Amino acid sequence: MWGTMVPARVLGLLLCVHVCMGSEELRLVDGGGRCAGRVEVKHEGEWGSVCSYDIHWDAREAGVVCRQLGCGTVAHTSPYAPFGQGKGRIWLHPSFCQGTETTLQDCSHYGWGNHYCGHERDVGVICTEALELRLVDGRGPCEGRVEVKLQGRWGTVADDAWGMNHAEVVCQQLGCGSAAHTTFTSQILEARSTLMLVHVNCKGTEKAIWDCSIQGWGPYSVIHDHNASVVCQGFSRLAGGDSECSGRQEVRQDQNWVSVCHGHVDLMAAQVVCRELGCGTALALSGADPFGVPAGLFWNGAFECNGTEPSLSACTKRPPHIQNCTQPATIICSSYSGFRLADGVSVCDGRVEVEARGVWVPLCATAWDMPDAHVLCHHLGCGSAISLPPPGHFGMGTGMPWSDALICTGNERHPGQCPVEVLGQPACPPGHTAAVNCSGVAEPLRLHGGESRCDGRLEVAVRPGVWAHVPVGLWDNSTATVVCRQLGCGVPEKIHAAPANGSGPIELQELRCVGTEEHLAQCNATRMATEPSKSPEELAIACSGSKQLRLVGGRGRCAGRVEVYSEGTWGTICQDSWTLQDANIVCRQLGCGRALEAPGSERFGPGTGMLWLGAGGCAGTEDALWHCPAPVQRGCRRGGGAGAVCSGLLDLRLMGGSSRCSGHLEVLHEGTWGRVCANGTSPATATAVCRQLGCGTAGSLTDNPAEGSEPAWLSWVRCEEGARSLWRCPSAPWQLQECGPTGITHITCDEDSRDSSEATSPAPGTLTHSAVPLTAAPRSVSALTVLCVLLGTLLCVALAALAVQAHRIQSKCQGPSKDAASEVVYEELDYSLMPEYQEVPSHTGSLSQGSGRKLSNHSVDSAEESDLQVSADPPAQPQHSSSHGYDDVMAVPEVSPSPQPADAPAQPPEDMGYDDVGVCTLGTSL
Repeated sequence: MWGTMVPARVLGLLLCVHVCMGSEELRLVDGGGRCAGRVEVKHEGEWGSVCSYDIHWDAREAGVVCRQLGCGTVAHTSPYAPFGQGKGRIWLHPSFCQGTETTLQDCSHYGWGNHYCGHERDVGVICTEALELRLVDGRGPCEGRVEVKLQGRWGTVADDAWGMNHAEVVCQQLGCGSAAHTTFTSQILEARSTLMLVHVNCKGTEKAIWDCSIQGWGPYSVIHDHNASVVCQGFSRLAGGDSECSGRQEVRQDQNWVSVCHGHVDLMAAQVVCRELGCGTALALSGADPFGVPAGLFWNGAFECNGTEPSLSACTKRPPHIQNCTQPATIICSSYSGFRLADGVSVCDGRVEVEARGVWVPLCATAWDMPDAHVLCHHLGCGSAISLPPPGHFGMGTGMPWSDALICTGNERHPGQCPVEVLGQPACPPGHTAAVNCSGVAEPLRLHGGESRCDGRLEVAVRPGVWAHVPVGLWDNSTATVVCRQLGCGVPEKIHAAPANGSGPIELQELRCVGTEEHLAQCNATRMATEPSKSPEELAIACSGSKQLRLVGGRGRCAGRVEVYSEGTWGTICQDSWTLQDANIVCRQLGCGRALEAPGSERFGPGTGMLWLGAGGCAGTEDALWHCPAPVQRGCRRGGGAGAVCSGLLDLRLMGGSSRCSGHLEVLHEGTWGRVCANGTSPATATAVCRQLGCGTAGSLTDNPAEGSEPAWLSWVRCEEGARSLWRCPSAPWQLQECGPTGITHITCDEDSRDSSEATSPAPGTLTHSAVPLTAAPRSVSALTVLCVLLGTLLCVALAALAVQAHRIQSKCQGPSKDAASEVVYEELDYSLMPEYQEVPSHTGSLSQGSGRKLSNHSVDSAEESDLQVSADPPAQPQHSSSHGYDDVMAVPEVSPSPQPADAPAQPPEDMGYDDVGVCTLGTSL
């Protein structure tokens, strides 16, 4: 092989490990950064390149380079000068690395300056720290087009088999949970774009997309726009609330959703969560759970955010400081970022205005009432609402009035906590703006940290912005009576000690009330501590006005299991004497219309917690469930779980299509399904519907002629881009109508056209409508069927035995046939080794350069070879001899090439036919 033979002992000396002596340096150049490029070492004050052959250079050697530079692990490497040929000296020709060496010079090599390869074999390395991944042009950091940054440039990713395995790796790498949906498209552009990765094969378990098998590393200049888009489920969600913008804080852990402990997130983290979910701003963060029982598992850590992070996953993770947590954090977000009163005599009266999307607009007075006004006045620190002036009393304001209908009970801490109705609300008449007169007197006390403003720890204002809490030893029933009366919260129901949370820097040392005082200031409260409080417990009060009602476990706030909040805890209702009339009170109290059904626990489950016995026996005229004369009960035979289904329940479905994700749109209102007319319905409505049904993130809307006599409920549904729910879209008012010549709305979601093997799970919090039961009833098998199966099996065994015997007899008669055996082996090799590509002539600047092979007919697109071009002209690559078109099937030499002695001619050994994976498949070196 070589022209000169050398003694074995000389060869052995050259194979010894050369330990770098002195302070040799290492760098990567021409790769756009310090962690990618051509490998160069500095020796005796001079920089030189490193060359090698692919049989001597792989991930072990490249891994040593990345580790030495502090650039992470190796993402890709190639010995075909992927970053151009160096100039001047070639310092090293490594022969072997174990992978554990501290520096590249610690690997076996042929000596400084001794090499048997040229600059065309200068090795290049891409370390993981040189790569970045992002999703762009989506609605957040966890949705959009996949782009990878390499050599200082961003580019797209292309693979004709792109699917959910690829998307799963992308989402997990970005900290966005699991993949919900993905698509891949390609179209011709007028200008060229940059492509970074080609032929990416992922199993779905890789930690990063560059850990997948990648056959082509760019950048390539292409005339096609390769668009791999991914929608992730997200790392964070709010579960159990009335919408995706309120509920228990949960995060993705592997393939499961787990709760976050109430003490492991703060208001800054809540703001990040609300912004990440597209839910505006955070209104409240609480440890109390008004959204039901958590899943059971908790995230083992805490989050520390500065408020500017794009997602919760980008916040700093800290060790947990609460062990064995049982209370999840609950967050309430609101699309309203502010409220104010404008053009009044004082700051506590005027026109009601809301801030949404950074713009102040007046609120329409169509659905404005006293409970809404009470909540707003208390929120603004203006006491209680005194009166509601006529609409427009304080002027029209600027901009179109906001038509959202707030449905407050009057005890919410913030208007954003009130349920909101948008769909089907009538248009606001000109100048019909809401107004209010508040008392203007801020209450000098508050109940803090409870479910509403009528329960929680008692705190007293000692000066503006400074609150003093009340230690447990100072309370009595008279004090609690004055507190509840002053707050307009009824009478005290429960007085108890709550663990101190340090909310007040000082504490009262003397507080005594008779019980007849109108205000707490009239009580004896003359002394306050001047030092920070160290009391382990504080006084907490639950007034009768803190009672709340909710429906849990249904498809929205107007259907589910009835639960009552009383004396600081949630409880279920006994179903023994539960009637439709009782359920009717619940529906009316919640603003959900009338009751359609009064089911038992078989519908929405029995629930957990205490059993609330003070319900039932309603006459139908009561304004609250707890005002009904509950019958005397001596126990509850059937247990809790009484439910209600109200006419205000809203639901939607697609009917008449090929699946639940396509068909004409129908909505449930007042207990009746109705269609949606196509006239005036916006294209973005299709996206909102598909999202809500868990059918992907996009859809198309068409007008179909109305068939049959079924009426429609809605028309002019005007969802805006980015809408996540149909219920948040404005429309014409609810009314049964005929659609006329414009026809009905027909929607086809993008998931409906995808292969069933890539079907995604419904988005969190959405309802999956299915036309088939989840479990099929077992079928009985007759004895005759079993007998037939057994007889058929015995017959097959007998026939197989006869066939074997006949074959043996024939073989003895004919004798052995070597040719036949060879033919069988040839056929097996022919089928098993047939590659999916063929060798084609190389073209300068194309992916088939050098010894590369043409992509199969199933490649990224059907464009000509010149479609993909390397941005910079790559160096010429060594040519390989063809072996009948299979340059990956080569004869393996019996002896590996040995290092050359110092006096051997500096020429490369014969090419052994081993190609770099990226070069073989795509014809480019990196």
